[in-house]
Amino acid sequence: MVARASDAFPVRLVKIGGPPADPRTIAHVDFARSIGFNAVWIHGQDAGTWVSGRPRLTSDFRKFAARSRERGLALWVSVNPVAESKGRFAFSSADDEARVVRFAELLRERAGVADLVVSFDDQPTVLTNLSDIDRYGRGAAPAHLDLVRRIALRLPPGMRLWLCAATYCDAHLGDGTGPYAKPFLEGLPALPAGVGIVWTGPQVVSPTITRAQIEAARARLGGRPMLLYDNFPMNDETPPNALPLALVPLSGRDPGLAGVLAGYLACPMPQLGASRFTLYTVADFLRDPSRYEPKIARDRALTRLLGPKAPEATRFALDTQQIEWGFFPRDPTTPAAAANRLHDPAFVESFTWTVARYPGRIEALETLSDLPMRDDLLRAMRRRLALGRALPLAIEYLARRDAGRSDAAEVLARLQTELASWKTHPEARAALESFFGAAGIPTAPARPS
Repeated sequence: MVARASDAFPVRLVKIGGPPADPRTIAHVDFARSIGFNAVWIHGQDAGTWVSGRPRLTSDFRKFAARSRERGLALWVSVNPVAESKGRFAFSSADDEARVVRFAELLRERAGVADLVVSFDDQPTVLTNLSDIDRYGRGAAPAHLDLVRRIALRLPPGMRLWLCAATYCDAHLGDGTGPYAKPFLEGLPALPAGVGIVWTGPQVVSPTITRAQIEAARARLGGRPMLLYDNFPMNDETPPNALPLALVPLSGRDPGLAGVLAGYLACPMPQLGASRFTLYTVADFLRDPSRYEPKIARDRALTRLLGPKAPEATRFALDTQQIEWGFFPRDPTTPAAAANRLHDPAFVESFTWTVARYPGRIEALETLSDLPMRDDLLRAMRRRLALGRALPLAIEYLARRDAGRSDAAEVLARLQTELASWKTHPEARAALESFFGAAGIPTAPARPS
């Protein structure tokens, strides 16, 4: 019998992607639910506050939680003591510990949250607080583990605890002899057996993840339940205003993962609408991993986004754009970074096709039936088109300016006119302003002296 989502991946999480009261966030969560996700991952700061004063949940989060319960969506909340306290958290402080525990109680009692993640991802691996150093030494791993152990003993009934350590992938763990990895592995058995592990796979951003890799990692971590935090298609290291989007079907995931994971977390881009393409394919994998084929999932996702009555020109435009942006990880080049590549002929030439083809492609995609997808896609395309139109002028202006030519002002005026032409598209205008600033191009005419 083929394993399906209901038993293969009982927990199918998606990141909330924005403030809980934002209509775009609500639309994203509703979409995810409609295609088979059954849980939402939320960072602690989006749920409330516990760092100082009395811990509390925000009214927006409480409303979101009630709405989620009505729709059968479980909530997972991730608390990062170091990041949320801006480094002021003291692991040796009973008061700091108590505030985290009280926050967990509020999450359970007033929002029905059953899963709490204590996270130290991307946080310092050495301690700076003198009391902490006196108690644990300079390394942070014993402090991290001790806090999680103490919280586990005080959690309210019905709440499960998960740990995302500073070491959260195979590459971090290495051979187990590192200054964080060694005490982490040695101290992990002291945690209650039910404390699960949040893991990103072989790497922070993993091109492939196999069952054997997860089994090996779980064995090293004591056989604990494991949640796969899959940085696909989003990686936090990619700037939100990178020129391309990631329109890529899920690939490189072993169907056998279904038998060794407690759950799976999908991470959309900040462009939640455009993330629908990949999320469709992730949902297909979670639904039936043994039969999943990226190419088939890709075509199915495009068909769903287009709707049944899409004109042929729209179908061709979306198909072409997905091919252009169908790479993972995506190119992290931002408009500002593009200013440093004006002497790269291949980079500059890559925008020639953009200027020639994007206007017609944008016009065709205006009829896309999935409006959140359409809006995110067109914003990103206009951003790239604006930059493509400006690049030749920028190169010419800078050459004339650096040569001391008086006619540089003529090209500058054309650049400023190009900037003004995007006034009805704020994202494109902001991209040009960022590019101009990095290139040293004035964004407004000089005032008479």
